[in-house]
Amino acid sequence: MALLLLFLSVLLCFDAAVAGSSRSPATELFVLGDSTVSCAASILPLNLTAPSLPAGPCLFPSARRLLPDHLAAKMGLPAPPHISTLNGTAAAAARGVNFGGQYGDRGMFRMGAVGQQLRLAAETLQLLQLEAGTPQDASAAAAGAVFVLSFGTDAYARLLARGSAEADAAAPKHGRRGLGRLLADRIARAVSELYEADVRRVAVMGVAPLGCAPRVMWEGTRALDGGRGGCVEEANELIQGYNARLAERLDDLRPELPGAAVVFCDVYRGMMEILSNPGRYGLEETREACCGLGPFKATVGCLSKEMACGAAAAARHVWWDLYSPTEAVDALVANWSWGRSPADSASGSGSFETSM
Repeated sequence: MALLLLFLSVLLCFDAAVAGSSRSPATELFVLGDSTVSCAASILPLNLTAPSLPAGPCLFPSARRLLPDHLAAKMGLPAPPHISTLNGTAAAAARGVNFGGQYGDRGMFRMGAVGQQLRLAAETLQLLQLEAGTPQDASAAAAGAVFVLSFGTDAYARLLARGSAEADAAAPKHGRRGLGRLLADRIARAVSELYEADVRRVAVMGVAPLGCAPRVMWEGTRALDGGRGGCVEEANELIQGYNARLAERLDDLRPELPGAAVVFCDVYRGMMEILSNPGRYGLEETREACCGLGPFKATVGCLSKEMACGAAAAARHVWWDLYSPTEAVDALVANWSWGRSPADSASGSGSFETSM
Protein backbone atom coordinates (compact mmCIF):
# COMPACT_ATOMS: atom_id res chain seq x y z
CA MET A 1 0.00 0.00 0.00
CA ALA A 2 2.83 2.40 0.84
CA LEU A 3 4.39 1.74 -2.57
CA LEU A 4 1.08 2.40 -4.31
CA LEU A 5 0.56 5.66 -2.43
CA LEU A 6 4.08 6.77 -3.32
CA PHE A 7 3.43 5.94 -6.96
CA LEU A 8 0.17 7.84 -7.04
CA SER A 9 1.73 10.89 -5.40
CA VAL A 10 4.33 10.99 -8.17
CA LEU A 11 1.98 10.54 -11.11
CA LEU A 12 -0.93 12.76 -10.02
CA CYS A 13 -0.26 15.59 -12.40
CA PHE A 14 -3.36 16.79 -14.18
CA ASP A 15 -5.16 17.65 -10.94
CA ALA A 16 -2.48 20.28 -10.40
CA ALA A 17 -2.92 21.59 -13.92
CA VAL A 18 -6.67 22.04 -13.69
CA ALA A 19 -7.42 22.34 -9.97
CA GLY A 20 -8.03 25.41 -7.87
CA SER A 21 -11.11 27.45 -7.18
CA SER A 22 -9.61 30.44 -9.01
CA ARG A 23 -9.25 28.51 -12.28
CA SER A 24 -11.89 28.18 -14.98
CA PRO A 25 -13.20 24.74 -15.94
CA ALA A 26 -11.13 22.99 -18.57
CA THR A 27 -12.98 23.45 -21.82
CA GLU A 28 -10.39 22.53 -24.44
CA LEU A 29 -7.64 19.90 -24.62
CA PHE A 30 -4.74 20.58 -26.96
CA VAL A 31 -2.17 17.83 -27.50
CA LEU A 32 1.35 18.00 -28.90
CA GLY A 33 3.57 14.95 -29.20
CA ASP A 34 4.70 11.86 -31.06
CA SER A 35 3.19 8.39 -31.57
CA THR A 36 2.23 8.27 -27.88
CA VAL A 37 -0.58 10.68 -28.69
CA SER A 38 -1.27 10.54 -32.41
CA CYS A 39 -1.86 8.16 -35.27
CA ALA A 40 -0.27 10.76 -37.55
CA ALA A 41 3.14 9.91 -36.05
CA SER A 42 5.39 7.06 -37.08
CA ILE A 43 7.85 5.54 -34.65
CA LEU A 44 10.44 3.80 -36.75
CA PRO A 45 11.35 3.48 -40.42
CA LEU A 46 12.89 0.10 -39.65
CA ASN A 47 12.87 -2.68 -42.20
CA LEU A 48 10.64 -4.58 -39.80
CA THR A 49 7.78 -2.13 -40.41
CA ALA A 50 6.41 -1.41 -43.87
CA PRO A 51 6.86 2.33 -44.62
CA SER A 52 3.39 2.53 -46.16
CA LEU A 53 1.72 1.46 -42.94
CA PRO A 54 1.10 3.61 -39.87
CA ALA A 55 2.66 2.82 -36.51
CA GLY A 56 1.47 -0.29 -34.67
CA PRO A 57 -0.89 1.44 -32.23
CA CYS A 58 -2.69 3.07 -35.16
CA LEU A 59 -2.81 0.20 -37.60
CA PHE A 60 -6.49 -0.15 -36.82
CA PRO A 61 -7.18 2.83 -34.54
CA SER A 62 -10.85 2.00 -34.03
CA ALA A 63 -9.67 -1.00 -32.01
CA ARG A 64 -7.97 1.06 -29.29
CA ARG A 65 -7.76 4.55 -27.87
CA LEU A 66 -4.59 6.49 -27.23
CA LEU A 67 -3.78 8.50 -24.11
CA PRO A 68 -5.40 11.80 -25.26
CA ASP A 69 -8.70 10.02 -25.81
CA HIS A 70 -8.69 8.80 -22.21
CA LEU A 71 -7.66 12.20 -20.87
CA ALA A 72 -10.38 13.97 -22.83
CA ALA A 73 -12.95 11.58 -21.38
CA LYS A 74 -11.75 12.48 -17.88
CA MET A 75 -12.32 16.14 -18.72
CA GLY A 76 -15.80 15.46 -20.06
CA LEU A 77 -14.67 16.48 -23.55
CA PRO A 78 -14.69 14.65 -26.88
CA ALA A 79 -11.39 13.21 -28.02
CA PRO A 80 -9.43 16.07 -29.64
CA PRO A 81 -9.50 15.64 -33.43
CA HIS A 82 -6.25 15.65 -35.33
CA ILE A 83 -5.35 18.91 -36.99
CA SER A 84 -5.29 17.20 -40.41
CA THR A 85 -9.01 16.40 -40.15
CA LEU A 86 -10.19 19.94 -39.39
CA ASN A 87 -11.49 22.52 -41.86
CA GLY A 88 -9.53 25.48 -40.52
CA THR A 89 -12.43 27.13 -38.70
CA ALA A 90 -12.54 28.20 -35.08
CA ALA A 91 -15.68 26.14 -34.52
CA ALA A 92 -13.85 22.95 -35.54
CA ALA A 93 -11.08 23.62 -33.00
CA ALA A 94 -13.28 24.96 -30.22
CA ARG A 95 -13.06 21.87 -27.99
CA GLY A 96 -9.41 21.10 -28.61
CA VAL A 97 -7.00 19.78 -31.24
CA ASN A 98 -4.43 17.01 -31.45
CA PHE A 99 -1.34 18.37 -33.22
CA GLY A 100 0.70 15.18 -32.73
CA GLY A 101 2.85 13.87 -35.56
CA GLN A 102 6.18 14.30 -37.31
CA TYR A 103 5.20 16.31 -40.40
CA GLY A 104 8.06 15.13 -42.56
CA ASP A 105 10.84 15.81 -40.06
CA ARG A 106 13.36 13.05 -40.83
CA GLY A 107 16.32 13.92 -38.61
CA MET A 108 17.49 11.27 -36.21
CA PHE A 109 15.90 12.92 -33.18
CA ARG A 110 13.29 14.94 -35.13
CA MET A 111 13.48 17.97 -32.87
CA GLY A 112 11.78 19.96 -35.60
CA ALA A 113 8.46 18.29 -34.82
CA VAL A 114 8.22 20.30 -31.57
CA GLY A 115 8.56 23.63 -33.34
CA GLN A 116 6.23 22.62 -36.16
CA GLN A 117 3.49 21.63 -33.76
CA LEU A 118 3.98 24.78 -31.69
CA ARG A 119 3.48 26.91 -34.78
CA LEU A 120 0.27 25.08 -35.61
CA ALA A 121 -0.91 25.48 -32.02
CA ALA A 122 -0.12 29.21 -32.00
CA GLU A 123 -2.02 29.73 -35.25
CA THR A 124 -5.00 27.84 -33.86
CA LEU A 125 -5.01 29.87 -30.64
CA GLN A 126 -4.86 33.10 -32.64
CA LEU A 127 -7.85 31.95 -34.69
CA LEU A 128 -9.81 31.14 -31.55
CA GLN A 129 -8.95 34.50 -30.01
CA LEU A 130 -10.05 36.36 -33.14
CA GLU A 131 -13.36 34.54 -33.09
CA ALA A 132 -13.88 35.07 -29.37
CA GLY A 133 -15.28 38.56 -29.80
CA THR A 134 -14.25 40.64 -26.80
CA PRO A 135 -10.88 40.53 -25.03
CA GLN A 136 -12.70 39.12 -22.01
CA ASP A 137 -14.04 36.25 -24.12
CA ALA A 138 -10.55 35.61 -25.48
CA SER A 139 -9.11 35.52 -21.96
CA ALA A 140 -11.82 33.11 -20.83
CA ALA A 141 -11.09 30.82 -23.77
CA ALA A 142 -7.37 30.82 -22.99
CA ALA A 143 -8.07 30.14 -19.31
CA GLY A 144 -10.03 27.01 -20.21
CA ALA A 145 -7.29 25.49 -22.36
CA VAL A 146 -5.18 22.59 -21.09
CA PHE A 147 -2.11 21.63 -23.11
CA VAL A 148 -0.48 18.19 -22.98
CA LEU A 149 3.06 17.70 -24.32
CA SER A 150 4.31 14.16 -24.90
CA PHE A 151 7.62 13.97 -26.74
CA GLY A 152 10.64 11.71 -26.42
CA THR A 153 9.35 8.17 -26.87
CA ASP A 154 9.88 8.05 -30.62
CA ALA A 155 13.27 9.74 -30.36
CA TYR A 156 14.50 7.19 -27.83
CA ALA A 157 12.99 4.30 -29.79
CA ARG A 158 15.00 5.36 -32.84
CA LEU A 159 18.08 5.87 -30.70
CA LEU A 160 17.85 2.46 -29.05
CA ALA A 161 17.20 0.74 -32.38
CA ARG A 162 20.53 1.96 -33.74
CA GLY A 163 22.82 0.65 -31.05
CA SER A 164 25.31 2.73 -29.09
CA ALA A 165 28.10 3.03 -31.65
CA GLU A 166 25.82 3.85 -34.59
CA ALA A 167 23.78 6.32 -32.53
CA ASP A 168 26.86 8.18 -31.35
CA ALA A 169 28.23 8.27 -34.90
CA ALA A 170 24.92 9.65 -36.23
CA ALA A 171 24.96 12.43 -33.65
CA PRO A 172 28.66 13.24 -33.14
CA LYS A 173 28.09 16.61 -31.45
CA HIS A 174 26.17 15.25 -28.49
CA GLY A 175 25.87 11.44 -28.73
CA ARG A 176 23.22 9.30 -27.11
CA ARG A 177 23.46 10.87 -23.69
CA GLY A 178 23.17 14.35 -25.10
CA LEU A 179 19.67 13.66 -26.40
CA GLY A 180 18.16 14.06 -22.93
CA ARG A 181 19.66 17.53 -22.51
CA LEU A 182 18.65 18.67 -26.00
CA LEU A 183 15.09 17.40 -25.80
CA ALA A 184 14.44 18.56 -22.23
CA ASP A 185 15.68 22.05 -23.06
CA ARG A 186 13.50 22.14 -26.19
CA ILE A 187 10.39 21.08 -24.26
CA ALA A 188 11.08 23.74 -21.61
CA ARG A 189 11.31 26.37 -24.34
CA ALA A 190 8.03 25.07 -25.75
CA VAL A 191 6.33 25.62 -22.39
CA SER A 192 7.68 29.19 -22.31
CA GLU A 193 6.41 29.81 -25.83
CA LEU A 194 2.97 28.53 -24.89
CA TYR A 195 2.98 30.84 -21.88
CA GLU A 196 3.71 33.78 -24.18
CA ALA A 197 0.62 32.71 -26.15
CA ASP A 198 -1.49 33.06 -22.96
CA VAL A 199 -1.56 29.33 -22.17
CA ARG A 200 -1.56 28.84 -18.41
CA ARG A 201 -2.10 25.11 -17.88
CA VAL A 202 0.45 22.64 -19.26
CA ALA A 203 1.10 19.00 -18.42
CA VAL A 204 4.34 17.46 -19.70
CA MET A 205 4.56 13.69 -19.98
CA GLY A 206 7.79 11.83 -19.31
CA VAL A 207 9.02 8.82 -21.28
CA ALA A 208 8.15 5.26 -20.27
CA PRO A 209 10.83 2.65 -19.42
CA LEU A 210 11.58 1.58 -22.98
CA GLY A 211 14.35 -0.65 -21.67
CA CYS A 212 11.49 -2.97 -20.69
CA ALA A 213 9.76 -2.72 -24.08
CA PRO A 214 9.63 -5.95 -26.12
CA ARG A 215 11.92 -4.79 -28.92
CA VAL A 216 14.64 -3.54 -26.60
CA MET A 217 14.49 -6.67 -24.45
CA TRP A 218 14.71 -8.85 -27.55
CA GLU A 219 17.77 -6.96 -28.71
CA GLY A 220 19.25 -7.34 -25.22
CA THR A 221 18.56 -11.06 -25.23
CA ARG A 222 20.33 -11.48 -28.57
CA ALA A 223 23.34 -9.68 -27.12
CA LEU A 224 23.36 -12.25 -24.31
CA ASP A 225 23.47 -15.16 -26.79
CA GLY A 226 19.95 -16.35 -26.21
CA GLY A 227 19.66 -15.78 -22.47
CA ARG A 228 16.22 -15.06 -21.07
CA GLY A 229 17.10 -11.45 -20.46
CA GLY A 230 14.97 -8.73 -18.92
CA CYS A 231 14.78 -4.96 -18.87
CA VAL A 232 17.85 -3.39 -20.45
CA GLU A 233 19.19 -1.19 -17.69
CA GLU A 234 21.42 0.94 -19.90
CA ALA A 235 18.39 1.94 -21.98
CA ASN A 236 16.36 2.75 -18.89
CA GLU A 237 19.20 4.79 -17.44
CA LEU A 238 19.26 6.96 -20.57
CA ILE A 239 15.53 7.58 -20.27
CA GLN A 240 15.70 8.23 -16.53
CA GLY A 241 18.37 10.82 -17.24
CA TYR A 242 16.07 12.55 -19.71
CA ASN A 243 13.08 12.47 -17.36
CA ALA A 244 15.18 13.88 -14.51
CA ARG A 245 16.55 16.64 -16.73
CA LEU A 246 13.05 17.50 -17.94
CA ALA A 247 11.61 17.65 -14.40
CA GLU A 248 14.54 19.85 -13.33
CA ARG A 249 14.08 22.23 -16.25
CA LEU A 250 10.38 22.59 -15.46
CA ASP A 251 11.20 23.25 -11.79
CA ASP A 252 13.56 26.02 -12.84
CA LEU A 253 11.00 27.44 -15.24
CA ARG A 254 7.99 27.75 -12.93
CA PRO A 255 9.15 30.91 -11.07
CA GLU A 256 9.45 32.64 -14.44
CA LEU A 257 5.81 31.89 -15.34
CA PRO A 258 3.57 33.58 -12.75
CA GLY A 259 -0.01 32.34 -12.76
CA ALA A 260 0.81 29.18 -14.69
CA ALA A 261 0.33 25.58 -13.64
CA VAL A 262 3.11 23.53 -15.23
CA VAL A 263 3.31 19.92 -14.13
CA PHE A 264 5.47 16.91 -14.94
CA CYS A 265 3.85 13.48 -15.20
CA ASP A 266 6.33 10.74 -14.34
CA VAL A 267 5.09 8.03 -16.69
CA TYR A 268 8.33 6.09 -16.14
CA ARG A 269 7.62 5.43 -12.47
CA GLY A 270 4.01 4.66 -13.22
CA MET A 271 4.95 2.07 -15.83
CA MET A 272 7.56 0.53 -13.55
CA GLU A 273 4.89 0.11 -10.88
CA ILE A 274 2.71 -1.70 -13.42
CA LEU A 275 5.60 -3.88 -14.62
CA SER A 276 6.56 -4.76 -11.04
CA ASN A 277 3.01 -5.53 -9.88
CA PRO A 278 0.96 -6.42 -12.98
CA GLY A 279 -1.55 -8.57 -11.14
CA ARG A 280 -2.55 -5.63 -8.97
CA TYR A 281 -3.91 -3.96 -12.11
CA GLY A 282 -5.45 -6.96 -13.84
CA LEU A 283 -2.47 -7.52 -16.14
CA GLU A 284 -0.45 -10.67 -16.76
CA GLU A 285 1.94 -10.40 -19.68
CA THR A 286 4.75 -7.90 -19.13
CA ARG A 287 7.33 -9.07 -21.65
CA GLU A 288 5.66 -9.99 -24.94
CA ALA A 289 3.88 -7.56 -27.22
CA CYS A 290 0.28 -8.17 -28.16
CA CYS A 291 0.95 -7.56 -31.86
CA GLY A 292 4.09 -8.86 -33.56
CA LEU A 293 6.06 -12.00 -34.38
CA GLY A 294 9.07 -13.81 -32.98
CA PRO A 295 10.61 -13.77 -29.49
CA PHE A 296 8.87 -11.18 -27.31
CA LYS A 297 6.65 -10.69 -30.42
CA ALA A 298 9.29 -8.13 -31.31
CA THR A 299 11.27 -9.54 -34.22
CA VAL A 300 8.66 -8.25 -36.68
CA GLY A 301 6.46 -5.30 -35.79
CA CYS A 302 2.68 -5.06 -35.98
CA LEU A 303 1.73 -5.15 -39.67
CA SER A 304 -1.81 -6.52 -39.73
CA LYS A 305 -4.82 -7.25 -37.55
CA GLU A 306 -4.13 -10.93 -37.85
CA MET A 307 -0.83 -10.51 -36.00
CA ALA A 308 -2.51 -9.07 -32.90
CA CYS A 309 -3.69 -11.03 -29.91
CA GLY A 310 -7.43 -10.98 -29.23
CA ALA A 311 -9.19 -8.25 -27.31
CA ALA A 312 -9.33 -10.31 -24.12
CA ALA A 313 -5.60 -11.06 -24.30
CA ALA A 314 -4.77 -7.43 -25.15
CA ALA A 315 -6.48 -6.35 -21.93
CA ARG A 316 -3.93 -8.46 -20.01
CA HIS A 317 -0.83 -7.23 -21.88
CA VAL A 318 1.33 -4.30 -20.85
CA TRP A 319 2.78 -3.78 -24.34
CA TRP A 320 0.83 -3.44 -27.55
CA ASP A 321 3.75 -3.59 -29.99
CA LEU A 322 7.49 -2.97 -30.09
CA TYR A 323 7.41 0.12 -27.86
CA SER A 324 3.79 1.13 -27.25
CA PRO A 325 1.69 0.30 -24.17
CA THR A 326 -1.75 -1.23 -24.57
CA GLU A 327 -4.98 0.68 -24.18
CA ALA A 328 -5.37 -0.92 -20.74
CA VAL A 329 -2.11 0.68 -19.60
CA ASP A 330 -2.93 4.03 -21.23
CA ALA A 331 -6.24 3.98 -19.35
CA LEU A 332 -4.44 3.37 -16.05
CA VAL A 333 -2.06 6.24 -16.69
CA ALA A 334 -4.98 8.52 -17.57
CA ASN A 335 -6.89 7.52 -14.44
CA TRP A 336 -3.90 8.13 -12.19
CA SER A 337 -3.02 11.34 -13.96
CA TRP A 338 -6.39 12.73 -12.96
CA GLY A 339 -5.91 11.72 -9.34
CA ARG A 340 -7.96 8.55 -9.26
CA SER A 341 -6.64 5.29 -7.90
CA PRO A 342 -7.75 1.94 -9.36
CA ALA A 343 -10.18 1.58 -6.44
CA ASP A 344 -11.65 5.02 -7.15
CA SER A 345 -12.06 4.14 -10.81
CA ALA A 346 -13.96 0.99 -9.94
CA SER A 347 -16.29 2.76 -7.51
CA GLY A 348 -16.88 5.81 -9.72
CA SER A 349 -15.53 8.20 -7.10
CA GLY A 350 -12.42 10.34 -7.22
CA SER A 351 -11.11 13.86 -7.23
CA PHE A 352 -11.48 14.78 -10.92
CA GLU A 353 -14.94 16.27 -10.72
CA THR A 354 -14.24 18.27 -7.53
CA SER A 355 -10.88 19.50 -8.81
CA MET A 356 -12.54 21.06 -11.84
